Amino acid sequence: MLKFFEMGAQQKWIGAAVLGFALVLPKGSMSIFQALVFLLGLVLILSYIMSINDCFDVEIDKLKEEYTSTPRIVGAIISRDVALGLSSVVLLIGLMFAWFISIAFFQIALLMAFIGTIYSVPPLRLKMKYPYSTLLLFIGDFLPFLAGIAVIRFIDWSAIIISSSFSFLALVHRFQHEIDYFQVDLETGKKTIAVVNGVRVARILRNICIFVGIIEFLVFFLLEWFSLSFLFLFFIYFVLCVKYSIWLNYLPRRLRNVIASILMFSAFLFFFFVLVIHHVA
Repeated sequence: MLKFFEMGAQQKWIGAAVLGFALVLPKGSMSIFQALVFLLGLVLILSYIMSINDCFDVEIDKLKEEYTSTPRIVGAIISRDVALGLSSVVLLIGLMFAWFISIAFFQIALLMAFIGTIYSVPPLRLKMKYPYSTLLLFIGDFLPFLAGIAVIRFIDWSAIIISSSFSFLALVHRFQHEIDYFQVDLETGKKTIAVVNGVRVARILRNICIFVGIIEFLVFFLLEWFSLSFLFLFFIYFVLCVKYSIWLNYLPRRLRNVIASILMFSAFLFFFFVLVIHHVA
């Protein structure tokens, strides 16, 4: 079931939301119960986005299975109808939790679900249409960080500007995915930057996104929009949730496999680390 909801792929978004939460946590109050409801609601909304995509990617995933030997869930283990039912239930429960936390969080969660739907579900299915797929992802990647802030306070312009850094860093995963699955996308008619402009361009854009995301965050720090301790949290987020594969590849194979399994839940560990730091402070 965890594979159906692709928990590993969620870490970059959960981590961004946790950082938004960490930024405003010292300025507000929230019980441990409310914090856990926030996390659970966010995970359920993201689980809907990931699972609804798989519901309409059966043929693409079948071809991916041939290339990567990664077993499919929809169409192989559960039917599409069952998968759609699970996705719908997860969405409704996630929105209920979001409503419980705050109206602002609920509105952002609803917008995240809407973007995830038009990205994956026919007739729009914008993931197959270039360049709308990349643009929609870029816009959607602003939202997790803002969702973390919306738990406690309303969104201001500084929060929106800071969230752009997380959008660029989330696109790193997108371009890496396009590079890894270039052949599959080519054979299924999916128009990505790697397919339209070449893998080399996708690699260049991936590296640019890493650079821009980091530089933006350093500039925000120099502008004193947040503290040195928050910059430290960003460093942890970047290592664990964004580009961990850079240093992971230098480890022995067995150790790499063990750590990679742990990093599948890195954002959850990050969340509890933030709670501990806040409690100690």
